[in-house]
Amino acid sequence: MVRIGSLLILVAATILGVQSCTNDKKENCPFIAPHMVFVGFTEDESDTIIIRRFEKNTNFTQLLDTIRINRAHLQRIEVGKDSFRLVPDNYPQLESLFYVHDWQLHLPKAKRTVEISDATPKFTQEKEPSALCQSYVSSVRFDQQTYNFISWFDNPYRVFARK
Repeated sequence: MVRIGSLLILVAATILGVQSCTNDKKENCPFIAPHMVFVGFTEDESDTIIIRRFEKNTNFTQLLDTIRINRAHLQRIEVGKDSFRLVPDNYPQLESLFYVHDWQLHLPKAKRTVEISDATPKFTQEKEPSALCQSYVSSVRFDQQTYNFISWFDNPYRVFARK
């Protein structure tokens, strides 16, 4: 009898513990950077990208690190007839820390540098376990143009660099 009572108490405590964890879940949702679209660049001009990460709000004077990414680690995702996204598969910091730093994306063969600054994040919280939830930038200055977004699924949630 004591065993059954102890078991029932253990089961009840487990159920209450799990239920309180799901009810109080207020974790931030994963961050998604806007798609960076390059317009008018040839495949040859975009086969290498140099990413420079700067301390935020320092007018690109405090360089933190630099990484050179070549064709082997660049996914080129076609967006339109003359436009594509470049997604480095070995530098996830560009996506996850997008709002934390200022950035320069340099395409050496095109002799073109794109500056990214003033990224203002919007952090969302998961309200229901099944809810699709992402944090995003509400505004960013990309290649001398300011973009504003109302949500991460704005159509399109993209910024553009033209040759």
